[in-house]
Amino acid sequence: RGFSMVFITPIAFARRARRVGFNMLTTKIAKKGFYKGKGAINVGTRTKHGGFKTLKWKLPQYAVPEGFAASALKPYAEVGAK
Repeated sequence: RGFSMVFITPIAFARRARRVGFNMLTTKIAKKGFYKGKGAINVGTRTKHGGFKTLKWKLPQYAVPEGFAASALKPYAEVGAK
């Protein structure tokens, strides 16, 4: 009776077992409608009229070595692969 709720609360939380494995929020644990995505960045912004404005500095830049077109290397999957 002499203890207040302020002193009992930390003791109650300290005695609780840790929940291992629930450190990350996933779509299985979250509420309905939660979408996590795949970590891709947005390459632009939405306009106030519903359009989409692409920002050039957010576009991916691929470094292709010189003379790559003349080399014998081929793409991973060809168009006519069987």
